[in-house]
Amino acid sequence: AGAQPSQLTPDPPWTPVFLPEEVTLTCRGSGAPGPTTWYVNKQLLQRAGHDRIWVSKDHPGSSSYQCRSPGAELSAPVTLNFSNDWLVLQVPARALLEGDMVLLRCRA
Repeated sequence: AGAQPSQLTPDPPWTPVFLPEEVTLTCRGSGAPGPTTWYVNKQLLQRAGHDRIWVSKDHPGSSSYQCRSPGAELSAPVTLNFSNDWLVLQVPARALLEGDMVLLRCRA
């Protein structure tokens, strides 16, 4: 059995995100010491000593985030969409599978 994938958790866990709100991304893995590696749109963002980063944007658009904690594999991607619309229908910012129950949220 190989290393387990890192777990990437957004807080708040909804997308789209209103501009200029901030999302905290937390990466959890094996608990081994060392830097956490962060990727945005499959490109290396940074190697940080911390297991969390804060994401915000000043313009609409989407980006996909992944992380690798020490001793663990690359996480599944989390895509965050940022919107300046006045009304949005939000969905969980995690991978969904067919048959999953989904809670939707309408925000203005």
